[in-house]
Amino acid sequence: MGERNDFPSDEGNDDAEIFSQLFGSTQEAVARYTHCALCGANLHFTHLTDFSKNLTQETARCPECGIKARRLLHRLQ
Repeated sequence: MGERNDFPSDEGNDDAEIFSQLFGSTQEAVARYTHCALCGANLHFTHLTDFSKNLTQETARCPECGIKARRLLHRLQ
């Protein structure tokens, strides 16, 4: 049987792009990461983990305006 792959490829993920919003004070960086850039509402995060591949997919969505703010793959150690 073929292996099911629910995770997107991490090809093209640019670490500089991902972390470019994390500058300034700690409070400012956390606020930018957890709030919608469009409307300022708190983002809702979903985490799906595939332990066989040691990956967690993080998806951030705004409940107010409905946009998907980001989708990241995190490698587990």
